[in-house]
Amino acid sequence: MHSTPRTLGIAAALLFCAAVASAQNISSLGSQLTTLDGKPTTVAQIGQGKVTVISFWATWCGPCKKEMKAMQEVYNRLGKDFVYIAVSIDDMKSTAKVKPYIDSKGYTFTVLLDPNQSLFQTLNGTNPPYTLVFAADGTLHSKHEGYLDGDELKLEEELKTLITAPGGAAH
Repeated sequence: MHSTPRTLGIAAALLFCAAVASAQNISSLGSQLTTLDGKPTTVAQIGQGKVTVISFWATWCGPCKKEMKAMQEVYNRLGKDFVYIAVSIDDMKSTAKVKPYIDSKGYTFTVLLDPNQSLFQTLNGTNPPYTLVFAADGTLHSKHEGYLDGDELKLEEELKTLITAPGGAAH
């Protein structure tokens, strides 16, 4: 069989769709990231079986900082009913700023480092903040791009629905 540019384009599109489809479940998120203490882990390990919010952010992103502050309040209100993972996409030059920033704010949620933006790219990340919500069964429930004051309240309602849903799936 002779490959034409059209055939190759179709094959590339199918591979892209397969990669996106596989990212629709938290169990597929096995990219090795590190904690602020330098320990290797994955989002799949942390979020498996739990309602999970993954928010990509950077120290240079003002809206990201506002979202994290607001999400800490949501995290405090909902207790440990969901997992909130803030994934820094700061590059190697600015990664050193992440831990001091998190410590200075007293944030208690999980923070991971993705300096090569491998997970961010796998999930077709746009501009930060880029937030994904997964149901307890691991399925992708929603995506949120950007942050405006009050977005955390909508997200909190979404989380309450997922937390109380049978099996973690939305009604």
